[in-house]
Amino acid sequence: MTRVSAQYERQLDNRDYEEEIEQIRRYEDFTTIDWIQDSIVERNRRIRNAKAAKAAFRGPRGEITPAWVWAQFWRFLRAGEPWLVISLVGIFIGVNAAFISIITEWLSDIKMGYCTDGWWLNSQFCCWEVESDEEFCPSWHLWSTASPARWLIYVIFAAIFSFVAAHLVRSMAKYAAGSGISEIKCILTGFVMQGFLGYATFFIKSLTLPLVIASGLSVGKEGPSVHVACCIGSIVASWFQRFSRSQGKMREIVTAASAAGVAVAFGSPIGGNEPDVSNQNDVEKFRVRVMNPFRTGKLVLFQVTYNRDWHFFEIIFFIILGIFGGLYGAFVVKFNMQVAAFRRKHLAAHDVAEAVFLATLTAAIGYFNRFMRIDMTEMMSILFRECEGGGDRDNLCQMAVQWPMANSLLLATFIRMGLVVISYGAKVPAGIFVPSMAVGATFGRMVGIMVKAMYRAYPSSGIFAVCDPNVPCITPGTYAFLGAAAALSGVMRITVTVVVIMFELTGALTYILPTMIVILVTKAVGDFLGTRGIADEAIRFNDYPILENEDHSINVSVSEVMKKDLDILFASGMLVSDIERLLASTNVKGFPIVVSESSRTLVGYMGRTELRYVLDKAQNVGDISPSTPCAFIREASDQEDFVLSDMTSGSALGVEEDVATELIETSATIDVLKLWPWVNQTPLTVSPRLPLEIVTQLFKRMGPRVILVEEHGSLKGLVTVKDVLRFNVAEQPIGDLHWDAGELEATLDYMWTWAAGITETSMEWYRRLIRR
Repeated sequence: MTRVSAQYERQLDNRDYEEEIEQIRRYEDFTTIDWIQDSIVERNRRIRNAKAAKAAFRGPRGEITPAWVWAQFWRFLRAGEPWLVISLVGIFIGVNAAFISIITEWLSDIKMGYCTDGWWLNSQFCCWEVESDEEFCPSWHLWSTASPARWLIYVIFAAIFSFVAAHLVRSMAKYAAGSGISEIKCILTGFVMQGFLGYATFFIKSLTLPLVIASGLSVGKEGPSVHVACCIGSIVASWFQRFSRSQGKMREIVTAASAAGVAVAFGSPIGGNEPDVSNQNDVEKFRVRVMNPFRTGKLVLFQVTYNRDWHFFEIIFFIILGIFGGLYGAFVVKFNMQVAAFRRKHLAAHDVAEAVFLATLTAAIGYFNRFMRIDMTEMMSILFRECEGGGDRDNLCQMAVQWPMANSLLLATFIRMGLVVISYGAKVPAGIFVPSMAVGATFGRMVGIMVKAMYRAYPSSGIFAVCDPNVPCITPGTYAFLGAAAALSGVMRITVTVVVIMFELTGALTYILPTMIVILVTKAVGDFLGTRGIADEAIRFNDYPILENEDHSINVSVSEVMKKDLDILFASGMLVSDIERLLASTNVKGFPIVVSESSRTLVGYMGRTELRYVLDKAQNVGDISPSTPCAFIREASDQEDFVLSDMTSGSALGVEEDVATELIETSATIDVLKLWPWVNQTPLTVSPRLPLEIVTQLFKRMGPRVILVEEHGSLKGLVTVKDVLRFNVAEQPIGDLHWDAGELEATLDYMWTWAAGITETSMEWYRRLIRR
C-alpha cells in the first residue's frame, strides 16, 4: 500500500504487542480483509493440527494409547464444530424472528384496542374462536366509540413507538438504523465496519424493529431481519476460536446467516437458500413448528389458494403490472436518493424528531384509508385472497362498491409511494421489501377490479369470449399478488429470487409463469430507464467501499492506477533500526521485498502486523540489538537447523504463541534476525499492461488486499482496492455523484428554508413579547 492511499487508513492504536498475533491483527472500519492471506494462515494451521493429531500421544513404538484415542475423540468433536455453530445460529435466528413477529402483531393491534381476556393477546388470539372476520368479537374492545378519539389515540401510539425506537437507536446503537443490506453486502466483499454486527446493534435493532413496524411507518422488517440474522451469526461464531480467528470462516457463517434472515423474514426457506442450503431447514422447522409466528403452522406467510387457472388474454394486463413495477422502482430510487441528500444536509441532528414526524404524518393520513390503517402484511393477505375463499372483507369483492374500492386502492398506492420515498432511510430500523410489495398489491388489486368490471360489462365480447360463464373468469387477488412481485423486483432489481419468494409466500404454483412474465417486463423497463437497485444506490450514496463493474475502467491499464512511490524492504543489508525507522515513518499495511536498492527484483511481501510482531517478540526473547542485520530470504545453512528445516516461506503465518516463541528464539540471534518464515514469497502479481477491469475481477473473486505490479521480475508498483475505488470516483461522471441536484431535493430545501424562517420570526416575536 502506498503513502497516498494511507490517508484512507486509521492510525494504528498503541497496542500491547505481547499479545498473540491474532489479537494484533484487528480489522478497522473500512479496511480490507486479505482473503488470500487469511486462507494461507488457515491452511498452515490446518496442516499443523493434522501433524500434531497424527503423532501425538502415541507409544514409544507408535502403538495406540488411551491418550491417543482421547485426542482422536476431540478431533472428531472439532470436525463437527461447524455443524454445531450453524445449528445454533439457525435456532437463535428462528427464535428471535418469531418473537419479533409476535411482538409486532401485538403492538400493531394495541393502537386500535385491547383484549379484555388478557392484555397480552393481540386481536387474532383474542378472537380465536371467531370464525369469520365479519363476526363481532366481544373480547376485543376499541379504545373509544368516538371516531375522533380513536384517531387521536392511534396517532399518539404511533408517535410514542417511533420516538422510543429512534431515541434508542441514536443513543445506544447508531448502526441499528436503516436496512443494513448495503452494509452487509460490503462486509461480505471483505470490508469491516467495527460494531455493525456487534451485541449492541443486535439487541437494539431486535428491540426497536417491532416498535418501528407497529408505528405504521412505511418501512418493512425484512432488510433489518437480515441484518439481525447476520449479527447473530457473527456473535455466535465469535464464541468459537476456530471462527473468531479466521475472517474467511466468519464470512461463511455471516453468509449463511444472511440466507437464514431472508428465510425467516419472508417465510421463504428456498428463497433464502440460494446463498446457502445447510442452515435454512433447521431454522424454518424450529421456528414454524415451535414458535408458529404466522399462526398457520405452515411455512407460507399468506394462506391463499388459487383454484382457477389464468387465461392468455390476461398477459396484456400482466404486462401493465410489469411496467408499473419498473416505473415504481425508478421513481422510488431516484427520489429517495434526493430525500437522503436532503436528510444528510439538514436533518442529521434531528433524526428523532424526523422519525416522530414521519410516523405521526403516516398515522394521521393513513387512518382514514382502510388499506393503510392496518398492518401491511395483513393488508396483503387480504388483497391476495380469492373472493370465493373468504376474501370478501370490508365488501372488497362487492360489485356495488367496486369503484369506490378501486379509488381507495389507487389513493393508497400513491400515498404509500410518497411515504416510502420520504420514510426509507430514516434513522430507525427500516426495510423496503414489504412497503414495495404493499404498493404493488394495492395497484394490482385495483387493476384486477377494473378487469373484472370490464368482464362483467362485456362478458361475451372480445378477449373475454374464452371464459366459461359458469366459472369466475377474473381473480383480482392474483393481480395483487403479481403487482407485489413487480414492485419488489422494480425497487430491488432482483428477478429469480422474487419469483421463488412469491411462490413460497403464497404457494401459488399455477402462477409461476405469469410471475416470470411480470418480472421480465419489470426488468426490461428498469434496464431501459437505467435504474439501479436501491441497495446499490445506497452503497454509492454513502461512499461504501465496494467494487463495481465500471464502464470507465475499460481500456485502462493497471499502470495508470498503481502507486509507484513505495515503501519497500531489501532482502539483505537492512538493520533492525532501519526497519523500526520505516515502521515509525509510515502506517502502510505491508511492504514489498526486493533484492537490493539497485535491483528491484521482487522477492516477496510481508505484512506490517507480522513484521511488528516478530520484531517485538525478538526483542523480548531473542538476543538482538538495533544493529542486528535482518534476512528476508532463506539461506542454505537454515536447512541444517532442526527448527527451521521444516519451515517454508510463509509457513509461520498464524502459528500459535508457543510455536512462534520457539521459532523466534531460533531465528533471532545477535548475528542475524531471520524474518523469511513470515514472508510470502508468492504474492499475487500482474503485468503493468493488464487491463484494470481484469484487476478489478481479481480483487472481487480472489480477495487480496494488495496486488503487486511487476514486469520481468522487477517491481513496478502496487495497487489496492482503495486505489481502484479512488480511480472510479475520479472518473465518474459528475452527474452520477450528486443526488441532491434534483427537483424533490430542491423543493424540500425551499420548504426547509421557509419553515426555518417562519420559526425564527416567531421566536423573535415571542422574545419581544416577553421583554414587554
